[in-house]
Amino acid sequence: MPFLTSVPEACPRRHRLTAALAVVLVASALLAGCSGDDGKLPIPSGAATTTTNANVYEQQRADGVTALLDKLSTALATGDTKTLAGLIDASATPAFRTRLETAAANFGTRPPRATSTTTRSSAPSPSAGPTQSPGPSSTEPDNPGRRGAGGTSTSATPRSTAPKQSGPVSSTPARPMPDDSRGSALRLAKLRYQLVLSDEAETQAPEAITDKLTDQGSSDVWVAPVELHYALGGARAPGVDEPELVVNEQMVVARYEDDWKVVGDATLIGGNAPATMLWELAGLRVDDVPTAGGTSVIASYPGTADTVERARGLLPGAVRAVEAFWGVEWPRKVVVVATGTGRQFTQVSGAPDADGAAAAATVFTGIDADKTVRGQRIVLTPNAQQIPPPALGVVLRHEITHVATRSITSAKAPLWVTEGLAEYVGRKDTYRRLADAAPDLASAVRSGSGPRTLPADADFAVSGPRAGLAYQSAWSLWAFIATRFGEDKLKSLYRKAAAGDAAVADAALSTELKITSGDLVTQWRRWLVKEAG
Repeated sequence: MPFLTSVPEACPRRHRLTAALAVVLVASALLAGCSGDDGKLPIPSGAATTTTNANVYEQQRADGVTALLDKLSTALATGDTKTLAGLIDASATPAFRTRLETAAANFGTRPPRATSTTTRSSAPSPSAGPTQSPGPSSTEPDNPGRRGAGGTSTSATPRSTAPKQSGPVSSTPARPMPDDSRGSALRLAKLRYQLVLSDEAETQAPEAITDKLTDQGSSDVWVAPVELHYALGGARAPGVDEPELVVNEQMVVARYEDDWKVVGDATLIGGNAPATMLWELAGLRVDDVPTAGGTSVIASYPGTADTVERARGLLPGAVRAVEAFWGVEWPRKVVVVATGTGRQFTQVSGAPDADGAAAAATVFTGIDADKTVRGQRIVLTPNAQQIPPPALGVVLRHEITHVATRSITSAKAPLWVTEGLAEYVGRKDTYRRLADAAPDLASAVRSGSGPRTLPADADFAVSGPRAGLAYQSAWSLWAFIATRFGEDKLKSLYRKAAAGDAAVADAALSTELKITSGDLVTQWRRWLVKEAG
């Protein structure tokens, strides 16, 4: 239990505080809101208490800030902009104020969605004719401190490798969908800011900040350690009904007589800006889509109505296709986020700016000891707006395969393993010839310059010159394995090969297929020559 030191009421401007630095969201931080051996004690809503040797000053301070956080949580979740305005200090920066106001607006009551006369696009079946599809690409950016979509892993799909529809795309809406068709306001299943007391050294507010607040009547300034507890929800709570996420951050608060106001976040004291949450970007709308495991959610921003319409029709079938291949040992529901600008994509996913090649990225926050995956999001780049339904279906099945296999996939697994399987499932039953699915690869094989080794991780870089060929090669490798050894053996191979690094993958080839990586490449190359011819 933390030990709270007494601070005299007369001490000007600076008081003893307890603080916790914002940390990267990891599974251990998500398991529970109670303290372990780190010495931190969350203060539940409405139940701020002190511990041994606590004093009246510390108790009042904790009670006051807890009451502020309760009001802040309620005002945001209900879209109560009037109450929110009264909780924000006059000295708050415009950026901080806008962030909170935008969140409240996104949660606010919204009029019924306008009825469109445009027919919704229909989702093509997995066998909807041949497509041309060089493969997706993958990146894993270092993204510490993510509050929402996490920075643990991403998988990006290059737009340039998406399959193209031959002939007219009849399922595309006759005219652009109205922006109002994207959905309604977000209803979070849970949103609560919670004070966390600690025996760690206090973070002091800069003297200039303290002086300014004191001059406008504040009697106390605290850099308060806070946890944000949330679960996404949807157009209706509980929506996607995902596991609760917990994020640590700092919040500067100021006292005025018996009331407290929120002044700013860690940037006010020279710290890093908290990562952007979905609801902190203007114009967020969400739509609930029934899928095999329950409610899936499509979140979106202005300018993405057509993408949302296509995804809405494709998503149930994409989830069913992955379920048919992989089984039911995953949630079988997903969160898809359609972004309208490159900046939105970067803020939501934590991945680098989307260039002309990228179509999507899959991110997650962490994996618990029981293999529960938290915070998974499939984030579509603005390029998805130009992708026709058959190609978008491949992208969704590819990314949903990552969602389904995440709990057993090591961050060290070779990309030919992880991206190859996702490509195999994404393209399954969408082609008739090797040249339909992998035109660049087929051309290379016919010219005698086909692959001679397993694809290297570096070749999968989205902006790199070999990304398309790398993905096509990885897809063809798994297509060969399925043809030669069968899909049951293919799935067994993935479960072992994805559990570790390249050495683990090599060992899996030996135990599951009874061949070495060299033998695999030799047999694969012979198959490619036959198929390309």
